[in-house]
Amino acid sequence: MKRALIPVFLVVAAIVWACSNDESENQAKVFNLTLLPENETPPCTDAGASATGTAKVTISSDNASVLVDVTYSGLSGPATAAHIHAGTSAAPGPVVLPFSAPLDSPFSKTLTAADYTPQPGAPADFATSLTALRTGGRVT
Repeated sequence: MKRALIPVFLVVAAIVWACSNDESENQAKVFNLTLLPENETPPCTDAGASATGTAKVTISSDNASVLVDVTYSGLSGPATAAHIHAGTSAAPGPVVLPFSAPLDSPFSKTLTAADYTPQPGAPADFATSLTALRTGGRVT
């Protein structure tokens, strides 16, 4: 599960975003997630038998930042990458928000427009990407 925990996080995040019923874009949007290897697309079979984690993702009310708080344990090795993909839970797209090191549990990251890396098939900018995350859909 060296790299697996983050994709799990993203798939679960997309599911939670899709199922959220708070339509307001004038409030911070908070997602509390449980991270499990089987929730990754495709499932991660080398994550570790006891791999688990939690994440709290907060999109600011003004779409200026995303705060990510992650705690994990039971990985088969150290976390080597962490990021947010564009796309949906059924079809995760390209990485658009990579997390910088360190990735030791627990960790917190604040991501802004300066961290956004536009990719083919992803929203063109940070604000559009956050709108997509809020609604659980893909905006292109």
